[in-house]
Amino acid sequence: MKVLFFQWHSFLNKGMERAFLKLNIAYDTFVYQFRDWEADEAFCRQLENKIKSSVYQAVVSVNFSPLISDVCERCGLLYVSWVYDSPVHIRNLVPMKNSCSRIYFFDRGQAEEYQKAGIDARHLPLAVDTDVFGGTIAKAAKRADAADISLVGQLYQTGYAQFAATLGGYLRGYLEGIIHSQMKLSGGYLIPELVTEELLEDMNESYRKIDDGGFQMGKRELEYLLASETTGRERYLALSLLSAHFAVDLYSTDKDDRLQKVNYKGYADYYRDMPLIFHQTKVNLNISLKTIRTGIPLRILDIMGCGGFVLSNYQEELTEHFMPGEECVVYQNLEELYMLADYYLKHEEERRRIATAGFEKVKRDFTFEERLKTMLSAK
Repeated sequence: MKVLFFQWHSFLNKGMERAFLKLNIAYDTFVYQFRDWEADEAFCRQLENKIKSSVYQAVVSVNFSPLISDVCERCGLLYVSWVYDSPVHIRNLVPMKNSCSRIYFFDRGQAEEYQKAGIDARHLPLAVDTDVFGGTIAKAAKRADAADISLVGQLYQTGYAQFAATLGGYLRGYLEGIIHSQMKLSGGYLIPELVTEELLEDMNESYRKIDDGGFQMGKRELEYLLASETTGRERYLALSLLSAHFAVDLYSTDKDDRLQKVNYKGYADYYRDMPLIFHQTKVNLNISLKTIRTGIPLRILDIMGCGGFVLSNYQEELTEHFMPGEECVVYQNLEELYMLADYYLKHEEERRRIATAGFEKVKRDFTFEERLKTMLSAK
C-alpha cells in the first residue's frame, strides 16, 4: 500500500508520519497551507498532478478538506480524513457525501450528527505518540517555577457582546438564557436545540433595521458564537476561582485583565514547550470547548502522553475509556473543581499514581499505529 499524506500545520503530523514508518506503509507527503479551504484552484491542479504522478491507494489528511475530496472524487481515489476539530470549520458540506470520502471524527456525538445528514461519518478517538513528547522532556531542564495549576489554551474571548448589543431586551435575555442553561449542563450540548429558526429570523430582522442588506447571522455561526462565549465564561470563572487560592499559570495568546492573579506565560509551542509544562505542572486543567459533545479532546491525551496529571470537566467518552480517580480526575462543577484541585495538590503520591496510570493507558491503547490500521483497513 502507498498513500499520499496531505499536511498542513496540524498537531498530528509527527505522530502520523512515525506511524506510517512503524507500519511499513509507503507514503509521500503533499504540504500545503490553505488560505481558503474551499476555494483554491492552484491547489486542486497541483494535487491532481501529484495523484497522477504515482500509484496511490488513498489520500490521508488531518481534518476534512472539501477540495481534496472533490479532487479524489474526480480521480476515483479513496480519501481518508481524521477530524480533530470541533466543529468542522467549513461552509460547504456537500463534498462530505462524495463516494470517495471516508471521514473519522474524534467526537462520537459529532459523527452521529453528520450521520443523520446522510454522511459516511465514523467515530475514532484521537491518539498520542508518547515517544515524541518523551524526547522533548528528557532533553529539557527541570523548571524551577513549575506551577501548581496550568491551563494551556484560549480564553475564548468572543464578539458576543457586540452582536447582542443591537438586539432588543427579549432577544438578549433569550441568548443569555441559552448560555446559562449550557453552563449548568455538565456533559451535554444543548445549544443547537435552542437556536431555532424563529430566533435567527428575529435576530436578523433586528440587524436589517440597522443595516439593510448587511450582516445576517447563520445558524452554525450563532451556535459556535454561543458555545465559545459559554466556554470563555467557564474558563474565566475557573481561573478566577483557582488563582485566588493557588499558583495558576496560563499559556495563551489571550489575556483578560480581570484575572490579575493568573500568571500569564504567553504562547507555548506544541513540541518545544508544551511537553515540559504538562510533565512538571502538578495539576493540568482541561476545560473543553462546548461544541465537543462526547469526545476526548486532544489536550487530554497530550497531557497524559507527557506523564501529566489531568483534571478535566466531564466528557462522556473520557469516562468510557479512562477510570476517573485512577487514570484521570473529572469534575462536574466549579465547587468540585476547587475541592479536587485542593485535594490533589495536597496528596502528591496519589497525584503521581494517577498521572502514571494515565500515561500507561494512552501509551498502550491510544497509539497512532492502531488508529491508522483502523482507518486504512476499514471498508
